[in-house]
Formats: sequence, C-alpha cells, structure tokens
Amino acid sequence: MNRWWKVTPLLAVVVGVACNTKGNENLEEARSGPIAPTPGPQPTFKTTASLSTSPPPISGGTLAVGNDGHTVVAADPDRDRIYVVDVPSRALKHSIKLADGSEPGRVAIDTKGRAHVALRSSGNVATIDLATGAVTERRVCVAPRGIAYDSELDTLHVACAEGMLVSIPLAGGELRRIGLDRDVRDVMLTKKKILVSRFRQADVLVLSRAGELEGKSATRGGNLGWRMVAAPTEAAAENEQTSPPPEDSDEPAIISQHPTNPGPTPGGVGYYGSGSTDACSAPTITTTRLDIPGRQSILIPPAVLPVDLATNGREYAIVAAGNGHTSDLPQVFVHRVRPKAADLSSSSSSSSGFGGPGFGGFGTNIDCTQMAKGFVPGQAVAAVFDGDDQLIVQSREPAALYIMTPDRQRVWKEIALDSDSREDTGHAIFHSNSGGFLACASCHAEGGEDGRTWTFIEGDRRTPSMRGTIANTAPFHWDGTMKDMRHLVDHVFSTRMSGPKIDDAQVETLKTYLFKMPPPPKLEQDLATVERGQALFAQRCASCHSGAALTNNETHDVGTGGAFQVPSLVGVAWRAPFLHNGCAKTMKDRFIGACGGEKHGDLTGLTTAQVSDLSTYVESL
Repeated sequence: MNRWWKVTPLLAVVVGVACNTKGNENLEEARSGPIAPTPGPQPTFKTTASLSTSPPPISGGTLAVGNDGHTVVAADPDRDRIYVVDVPSRALKHSIKLADGSEPGRVAIDTKGRAHVALRSSGNVATIDLATGAVTERRVCVAPRGIAYDSELDTLHVACAEGMLVSIPLAGGELRRIGLDRDVRDVMLTKKKILVSRFRQADVLVLSRAGELEGKSATRGGNLGWRMVAAPTEAAAENEQTSPPPEDSDEPAIISQHPTNPGPTPGGVGYYGSGSTDACSAPTITTTRLDIPGRQSILIPPAVLPVDLATNGREYAIVAAGNGHTSDLPQVFVHRVRPKAADLSSSSSSSSGFGGPGFGGFGTNIDCTQMAKGFVPGQAVAAVFDGDDQLIVQSREPAALYIMTPDRQRVWKEIALDSDSREDTGHAIFHSNSGGFLACASCHAEGGEDGRTWTFIEGDRRTPSMRGTIANTAPFHWDGTMKDMRHLVDHVFSTRMSGPKIDDAQVETLKTYLFKMPPPPKLEQDLATVERGQALFAQRCASCHSGAALTNNETHDVGTGGAFQVPSLVGVAWRAPFLHNGCAKTMKDRFIGACGGEKHGDLTGLTTAQVSDLSTYVESL
C-alpha cells in the first residue's frame, strides 16, 4: 500500500520522509498550474519575527480547574509561567515565574488547595499553593509529561516520557517507580486501574492500582494521541449531568490523528492535502479522530493539531492549534454526546480499534458537520469547563483566557495573562494549517516525529525528527534531494500542502526556528556502560557519525537498499524504529544484520555484551 500521506508536513520532508526524486520534483513544477485543486483557507503571517529564544513546540493541555469550580490554573510553556485565575471576577491572582526553559505542561489539582505542574524540560514537578502563590519544585524524572492526583492515597502519579510512572506520596515517603514503554504521555485514574497513554502509538497501557501492567489497548493504525481524558459515565451523558470525578469513569476518551488517505497520487499541487470551507469532507491525508468509549469514532478533518480535549459530561471540546493563523477557521470544535440509543442506531458496527482490558467498542462516523465551532483570537492551546459549565480556552499568543458564549461559538469575556509577546514567524509556519488541512507539526509533533515508516514509490521512508538534528545538515531528505530550506518550502509547504507562498524573510525565520530547536533530554544511563560503548563507537562508527550533529552530511550505500544521507544521531533514543526504513525496532536490532550487515560498520568480533554497550552509548547521545 502506498502511504505518501504522512510525510506531508513541511518537515516531514526536511530530513527524509517525503523522499521525492528529482524526477518527481520536475513533475511537480510541470503540473503546478491549472490542475491545482482548491486549497482551504490559508494562514496569514502578518509580521516577520524571529525570537532570540525560540518558543517551544506546542504540546497543549495546559489548563485545570480547581475543586471550587472557579479557580483556573494555566501553565504557559512559552513564557515559563504559571497563572492562577479567579474566573468570576476575571482576576489574575498569581503569575508565577519559573526558571527559563522549564516548559510547564500538564496540571493536576489536589484536595488541599495545591496545583501540581509537570515541567517538561527541567524534569521537575512544581507545586503551587493556590492561596499564596508560593511554589516549590522537586526532581522527578528526565521528561515528565502527564500528571494525575490520587485523592484516596494523597499521591501524585507522573508519566515520564523516558518510560516510567512515578508515584509521589505528598505526605512524604519513598517514591514508587514503575518501568514502562517509552513515549508515555497522559495518566488517568479509574476506580481500579491506572491508565497511561502513549503519544506516537496513540494507545493506552492498563495497570492495576498496585502498578502491575495488565495489558494495552489496540489501535486501528492511528497515531499521535495528543490527549487522553476521563470519559463521562453513561448516566452523565444520558441525564446531561456535569462530568464526574475522573475516578468515577472507567474508560478514557482520546483525541488523536488518523491516516484517512494512505495512498494519494504523487505529483502536482495539493496531493498531500487541499480543501474547501466544507472541511468535513476535505481531501487531506491525516485527520483528527475523537474516540469515545462505547460510541462512534468521529473524524474531524478541519481540526488541525488537536492538542487538547476537555469534557463536561455532555460535550467534548477539541482544541485545534493548527488553525490559529487562519481567521476563517475555528480553533474549537464541540461535540455534544447524544443519547446512546440514538447514537448507536446511526453508527456502523465496525470497531474504532480501541479494545483490551477496560475498553469498550466503537462504531465509525466521519461526519463532523453537527459540531459547534468556536472562533477565538490568537492561537488556542488548551480548554477546560469550569464549575458553572463555562468553556474556557487558553491562547498562547497573546497570553489570555477566553470565556466562550453558552453556544461555545464566540468569545464572551477575556482575561489577559501576560503582555510579553512570543510571536515567532518560524514557529507559526511550522504549526499552521497550510491550507490543505495539515501542518508541518501534523507529522513532526512537538518537533519530533510520528513513529511511522511510510511506503513511497522509491521504498519505505521513516519520518525524521527535527529536534536537534537538522542544523547545517543540508541537503535534506533521506535521499538528499532537497538542497536547502527555500527549495523545501516551495516544493512541500506551498505546493504539496496547498500552502501560501512564503517570502525569503519568512523562510529564514523558519530555518532559524528549526535550526535552534533543542534536542530531547538525554536518558539516564549507567556511566561505565556508556564509557565502554563510547570507545567502541569511536573505533567503528565515528568516521560517518561525526561533528556536533553526529553526521558528516554525506550520502552512502550501507547495504540498506540504496544510497542515503547519514542521519544525525542526536536524541536518537527517542525515535525508534531506526534507519530510513525502520528496519531496526530497537537499537540492538541495528547490529544484527537486518540493517545493512557488514557494509554498515565493521561489527567483526563484537560480543553480545559489546553490542549492548554500544547500543547504550548511542542511546545516550
């Protein structure tokens, strides 16, 4: 099956995913006139600005409401601040500055008047006294992501992306650490289970409350599970009650992305995505999908970059950050849960793909026309329902909260959070719906990659990461067919993705933003093992994987089916499967012959222990 689709975003191309040959590039140029399909609404970049300290990639999901129903806590990763807001008075009670580069993310609020915030880049959890604004921090892990509060045990559960669930007794005591798969994201508590989502796989790990892994959900091929939240109970949905505490819900709802067109015809304008104002039927390659337990899966093509999901028991609000620079497009999509009998009567019997311990089945429905569509200024990144059933939306730029009208479609009141502008044109281009109902970040989520290997005419190609891997590494693509950033923007963003023309100054801001994107955090490895592996690497690998980016920028045939660019090894541990075709599911698999054999480095005489040492060192880079 031909899967051109997922390489689309501007940088799915940058280091190798789009992998077009020069012949295909000429074909695009020849067809770039009258056959062009109608694009959807296109973004507008009003200014050309490049910040000295780039904003982090958008992760979303940075709002929580307190137990009183009217105190809202907003994390601001762009400014390294946490805001405490009283909604009825629209008063900013506290604006708390964290250390630069902390990148505050998910928020959990306990029963004792404290908010706990996962600091994605510092490895800490910040605890804020909501009354005084006093803040303390404690080191938890390398990359904290999701966070949940267990009221019965007065304990925090933190999902750490390096593959760990850390449980922190707030009254003091020893931390519990449970090893899991890498790339975990959100954590949710039910009456009997702990659920932990994984980002790129868009599945859910199911643990007992004692921390024993019991299984995982299955998926239907979707990926990038942006947000997992507690689904309303059936009684809440049927009786139009507000959402119960998460522990009263046994199953999650998940917003993710879905491969709606895995085999588009290559060549020409708009073959990654195009559209119209009737975006529910827009022809695009990757589509937002809402999975609700026991109900229909809903495909929402116009909701580009679905970075947050909120529910009040009767409605689900999806935040589409990718629409932030296109004023004609909504950034909030609200799905109202229908009575189950009516819902099931119109759904198919096919499964949405979520199943396993604690998960119900789904039907399928691709109609999003009945959703309420909310328009807000700025760029939305999070949403929450307060105790008065008001939908509150957070904007990253400008920094503000918007209280929506009861129909969820317009802003009723605004609460300013900070006046410091974090507008960066490169950041905006990277995260914007191009006009084809997808963004660069649709594949390069959070600046990384989607975990997939796509099948092209030329063969399989792995989505590359942008995090610390592309500065001064031109030509781009696995095949080295994109000579520079100007070439890349013209052929991918403005052509295949149906995007607007980008001038030279704007291209330069995108280049600056991508080149400055920091690598992912380093894994904590055994020092002695790393040192042994480093010596082996210097002897057998460093002639190609050299320099700051750990690549010599050359193209070589290493026995994997052709000549390919030497990839950067910066942060490689975070992006399995490895190599251009994903032939190595683990780092050790790279050394067993399936990925080039003797042509890909001299492994003669290496023992199993030495291969393990070498793998550990490479994963420490």
